[in-house]
Amino acid sequence: MAGDLGTARLISPEFAGRREESARLTGLFRAVAEGGVATVVIGGEAGVGKSRLVAEFTRGLGARVLLGGCVELGAEGLPFAPFVTALRDCAGEVPDESRRSLAPVLPVLGPPETGEDARWGLFEGVLALLGGMATARPVVLVVEDAHWADASSLDLIEFLVRNQSAVPGSMIVVTHRTEETRRGQPLRRLLTGLDRVPWTTRLPLGRLGRRAVVSQLRGILGREPDPLLAQEIHRRSEGNPLFVEALAETGTDGVPSSLEDLLLSTVDRLAPDPAQLVRVAAVASGPVRDATLGLVTGFGADRLSAALRVAVDASVLTVAGDAYVFRHALIGEAVYHGLLPGERVDLHARYAKALEDNESALAGLAHHRYEARDFPGALTAAFEAAWAARDALAYTEQFQLLERVLRLWEVVPDSAPLLGIDHLTLLEHAVEVALRAGEYARGERLATAALSEVDHAEGVRVAILLEQRARLRAQLGLPEALEDHRAAVRTAPDGHPARPYLLNSLAARLMDIPDPEAREVVREALAAARRSYDEVAEVQALITLAVLDARLGDLDAQLPRLARARALAEGMNTPRLRLRALHAESSLLQAFGRLDAAISTARAGLAVARETGLARGCGHEHAIDLVGALISSGDWDEALESAEHALELAPPPAHLAHLLCLKGFLALQRGDLDAASALVDRARELGGEGGAFTQGLLFLARLEADLALARDRPEEAREVVRQALTAPFILTSHRFTWPLLVLGARAGFTGPMPEPRVAGPVQRAWSLTFEAERSRSRAAWAEAVDAWEELGQPLRIAQAQYGLAEAALGAGDREAAETALRRAAGLTERLGARLLGDRLADLARRARIPVTTKQVPRFGLTPRESEILRLVADGLGNREIAERLFISAKTASVHVSNILGKLGVRNRVAAAATARRLGIVP
Repeated sequence: MAGDLGTARLISPEFAGRREESARLTGLFRAVAEGGVATVVIGGEAGVGKSRLVAEFTRGLGARVLLGGCVELGAEGLPFAPFVTALRDCAGEVPDESRRSLAPVLPVLGPPETGEDARWGLFEGVLALLGGMATARPVVLVVEDAHWADASSLDLIEFLVRNQSAVPGSMIVVTHRTEETRRGQPLRRLLTGLDRVPWTTRLPLGRLGRRAVVSQLRGILGREPDPLLAQEIHRRSEGNPLFVEALAETGTDGVPSSLEDLLLSTVDRLAPDPAQLVRVAAVASGPVRDATLGLVTGFGADRLSAALRVAVDASVLTVAGDAYVFRHALIGEAVYHGLLPGERVDLHARYAKALEDNESALAGLAHHRYEARDFPGALTAAFEAAWAARDALAYTEQFQLLERVLRLWEVVPDSAPLLGIDHLTLLEHAVEVALRAGEYARGERLATAALSEVDHAEGVRVAILLEQRARLRAQLGLPEALEDHRAAVRTAPDGHPARPYLLNSLAARLMDIPDPEAREVVREALAAARRSYDEVAEVQALITLAVLDARLGDLDAQLPRLARARALAEGMNTPRLRLRALHAESSLLQAFGRLDAAISTARAGLAVARETGLARGCGHEHAIDLVGALISSGDWDEALESAEHALELAPPPAHLAHLLCLKGFLALQRGDLDAASALVDRARELGGEGGAFTQGLLFLARLEADLALARDRPEEAREVVRQALTAPFILTSHRFTWPLLVLGARAGFTGPMPEPRVAGPVQRAWSLTFEAERSRSRAAWAEAVDAWEELGQPLRIAQAQYGLAEAALGAGDREAAETALRRAAGLTERLGARLLGDRLADLARRARIPVTTKQVPRFGLTPRESEILRLVADGLGNREIAERLFISAKTASVHVSNILGKLGVRNRVAAAATARRLGIVP
């Protein structure tokens, strides 16, 4: 993946994932600026971003910042080293009577004072110096890396903190590495003592979550990172910002040389037994228990226990349940890479022997046998582990194991009799699992390999492989997908049981393009399914027919058919079919403006995908449904959260492009044109000309045209519309065509325009908006406003109200214009729709109409927080809230913490009671 990195900036301009900690520091400083005092102790592992947090906090703070750091010299280094650095520019502010007292920290002042009281005079002198500075403006003293501080510096820190009340307007910030604290008894005693000082606050700095890592990578790379790359860097860095930067700079293979010294610094100080134990643990590649470590090291119980205690106390290993893991996985990688080849092989062989009788560790056994060069043993273990993974619905792991089996097949003689399966059958299994696991690119290569091996006289076998490759290619946005579908149908003989399945698959692809031929093919599929009594194929055909019929405009007649199809799929225990019915229903509900039902159905689809192990293979479709409906309903914060969560599924290119377009739409509407442009460019790279994003290309064109208009480039917008209107599916994709026509009219496009069907209230609202954009008449805009008001889509209402205000001003009706502007401004304020808000403000200014838009949510709660509060009141925990709303558990936890703070309560029970008492929730 290193090639995906391009030219990366080492340090991300994006300060990601520290909003809560930054707000905490800012809040404490606010009290200091008003005459209070505060000490903050920031603890975290090496590389977690303590210095970056301090730098971001102190930048432009409006305070006197004194920055000092300790160096890795300890007691042998310069006494008071951090204070010498922090106070070096303060010599001119020292009174004459204090010069000798302060000379130990300001050598330029001359020879220091000696005698029994000299130390006390120094401490009092530093305190007085800080007090003098604080009379002019707040002063912030920063002591970084206190784990390396000499004993004298620690004593001075403690003195200053305990006597800080004598220096109002002062703040002391101390940073330290948590992994070094165990070994530093003086520092540990200091921190324990400071905890008893009332104005001291501990601020632990943890690792970043995945979304913060993505934000950091976005800043480093200057573009939206590939989800698989982000996933791999997050996995290996475990959210440590320094490690993220190093991996982004050097690639995801191996341990960056820039980190090796940092990672191994603690390991190198270990005694022989703990060092050997750590080397053994590095070969485990994951959690390892005492018993296994004992077998592999050969240590007795007491010797093992003593070595483990040292390794844990040194913060090299940490306890994870009943096992041990490295404090950071990269430490284990660095240790492993330092082993000699012979050592690795020997230790892997010992692990393999230790795991031989452990049926729950088949995957680990396969790994260790492979690394120990026992290829036949690795082959059989990986094969057995693959089927165990299938039983656990762990399709990603099953696919990885089958890939290992395929690699070993080439080096192990007589693999077929050893496993009881031939190579082609193994390939066919891997292709099917690739579809379930969402491994589309690798699955497509395996399907092509299988087609090169199969005897083409076996028509049905060839047809099924062609159909599977077609689905894989469609997900990748490859135009060859449709031809594979057609070839599969041509290859299967009439009357064969597989034919209804193949016809259904072709019909579904034609429907997605969309192509009018879909109706003819699905009718043939339905007839074939009924002739062969194939209930699954019949339900598949009924879903496609329901969607095609609904697109003609009568959704209510099709919803019962989709509900029945969903129930039949559930009864037949075919989760992929059930998911397809849910996806079809949610997409149609959104297309017809029934947003609450669309959101609920999309969430149901995500839940089913998660429960059946198909989240990676199918979840992204339901995520797109959810995000689109949330955007239309005006829940933009939630939509953005859900989009970020969906990217964690590492969707295939076509769906990734669609998600990026949705994010780009939000960025554009919120006025971030540069971010929108970057997302558009990336989506265009990914979109292709076929597959699942075919209709989405019209959405991308809309976004490009809208972006051009926002940049006041109407001619560019007109060209985008002109090109998009040449698409062969422009008349059959009326759901996507109408918004494009509106943008064309807004941009002044005068070329020939199609006349798409108006199917349902949403398309009617778009058609009315199109007429209003063309005619600019007040009556047309009033009709458009009414249509969007009925649908309850706030952005579209606001846009139509803007058009109505312009038309009213043109007709000389200032009162009507003011009413429309006020209504639109209120909606844009709630949405955070800065792009439209700026246009509204400009129109109001030119018309000299005062418009006040600021709206304060009740009790300070955002719409998102109000929704989460309702779930809290219903008794849901953070994980349940996360699953319900398709966000991470950490995000849910942050929202709940914010809610508790705004309501002024201590726990969830009190929050629920307060919310009901105040009428926030029923």
